Amino acid sequence: MNTLSSSATPPSGGDLVAAVPKDHLRSLFYLFTGKPDSRIKIFNDPVCLSPNDIVELNDCVVRKLATHHIDLSVTSVKIGYDGSQFSEFSTWSEFETHKWQEPEKVEELVIKWDFLVNIKDYAAPQRHTLLLRISRDIKPSQIFHMLGAGNADELDKLDEIAAPAFCRVDFINAQISKELVTLVEDWYKGRKQPRLINPVLFWLKKRRNGIATILDQWLLLSWTLLVASFLYWGSTHLVKDPSIAHGAIATFLAIYTLRPIGEVAHRLAGWAFKTLSEVEGSKVVFRFTSGDKKRIDELERDNEKQGRKFIVASLWNLGLNVFAGFIYAYLFTKGSP
Repeated sequence: MNTLSSSATPPSGGDLVAAVPKDHLRSLFYLFTGKPDSRIKIFNDPVCLSPNDIVELNDCVVRKLATHHIDLSVTSVKIGYDGSQFSEFSTWSEFETHKWQEPEKVEELVIKWDFLVNIKDYAAPQRHTLLLRISRDIKPSQIFHMLGAGNADELDKLDEIAAPAFCRVDFINAQISKELVTLVEDWYKGRKQPRLINPVLFWLKKRRNGIATILDQWLLLSWTLLVASFLYWGSTHLVKDPSIAHGAIATFLAIYTLRPIGEVAHRLAGWAFKTLSEVEGSKVVFRFTSGDKKRIDELERDNEKQGRKFIVASLWNLGLNVFAGFIYAYLFTKGSP
């Protein structure tokens, strides 16, 4: 039977660690277990993206990394579609050669660059990561996950997830992180902005609460002036010497009629408010798949339809106010003794 001699016994963990030079040990520790620093930039401006925009960004990142001592660089892309479907491209060539003909609609794009940087005083190259996430909307499931986890670190990420886009660099070398964040920021500023909504309609949508209030109160004011003009005209043409009883009856009728006219005013104002609320836009518009292009066409068509509905609702309100204005102007004029 063979036996192992004492000289063949493998070294213990402590002996193995002690045998590794301290500089090498520190480098390996940071590479495999160390938590690097992070630099985060959040973007809130609207953006319209196509695959060519992503190719342009990758070219910029690759050129920037070429100015540093990079041992290895890997780019991966994750596409999230509606209906909780995902596509992952583990290599850049897979993404670049993909034919975007699927009917699904893109909801989220995540690009990640992993690269190893040779840094002075580190025996082994150190891992750095650049991540860019762009999303149409925050998913409720993500919020519930954070709340359920009860983790303060997770909750701190809510601003990132709620923003249309953010980039994060996990780094050892601070200079590289600054350069990459600036590069992504410049690229983002150079993208087209979505034009799903007519600028005038978008301006109205942002102020829909005030517009609905004006339309509501304007019709009530016109009715009040109409009633007052009628009473003024009646005091000289119907009742020569009005008594207190006549005044009480007129006041009662005037107050009582405010309820139905108030309902009409509220409905017309609500109609205008609803049409503006249903004008749909998004800070992030993807033009990747056939489904994306179809959604853009549908949104533009629906927004034009809602714009026409708003014009009709406003014209009804305007017409009633103008009609009432002619009547009370006439009654005030004819009511003069």
